[in-house]
Amino acid sequence: MIVEALEAGRWLPNEMVLSEQLAEELVRPIIDSASVLQVPFEVASHERLTQLCGARDHQGVIARMPPFPYFDVETVMKQAANPALFLILDSLQDPFNFGAVCRSAGVFGVDGIFVAEAEQAEVNSQVARSSAGAINRLRIARAENLCETVDQLKASGVRTVATSPRAELRIDQLNGTVPLALVIGNEGEGVSDGLLKQCDELVTIPQATGFESLNAAVSTGIMLYEIHRQRLARQDITEADEQD
Repeated sequence: MIVEALEAGRWLPNEMVLSEQLAEELVRPIIDSASVLQVPFEVASHERLTQLCGARDHQGVIARMPPFPYFDVETVMKQAANPALFLILDSLQDPFNFGAVCRSAGVFGVDGIFVAEAEQAEVNSQVARSSAGAINRLRIARAENLCETVDQLKASGVRTVATSPRAELRIDQLNGTVPLALVIGNEGEGVSDGLLKQCDELVTIPQATGFESLNAAVSTGIMLYEIHRQRLARQDITEADEQD
């Protein structure tokens, strides 16, 4: 996580402690990056790092991080690709779930993630670790009111979509090639009524059984894959037409 943060250069540690047992080829790039970015660091014994973080799985580098630097909504919207792809997280509480969503977002090229200022898990070390460092590459914006954010997105031509077991439209029937924002609901309550009413479309993920086993992170990954698949297919068709 710390290496990715240094490489991204945005969410920088206030200070770092490196284990003296780290191999030279591993520690040298970290020290070089920290020196360039003016991040204070010290080298200490492996036992000292274990004592500082209270765990033995620190991998030889620990850091004291400042609050995560969220983007503002307007900046995220302006910097999106065409067609845009966003996530709107409606009060995710589990940091590991939040991180897993961010990991899928990083893999499938999400342009930005919108979260509420209240009732939402903060971006912290648990989120960073479960995201496999993806939070350092993503644009995550905090919004005072997610319903207002949805209005902004819709006004700019972005369609909003949420999953619902009662929806008639399957995810493979959704047009994933247009600008989209996926609304991801709370782990226990799902998408709030206010946001659900604002959605342009509701879709369902077909299952082989009636067993409701898909959590928010898994559902997000499936949805993002289907959209990515459709966009790749559209790109292939466009490139083939240009070659003819």
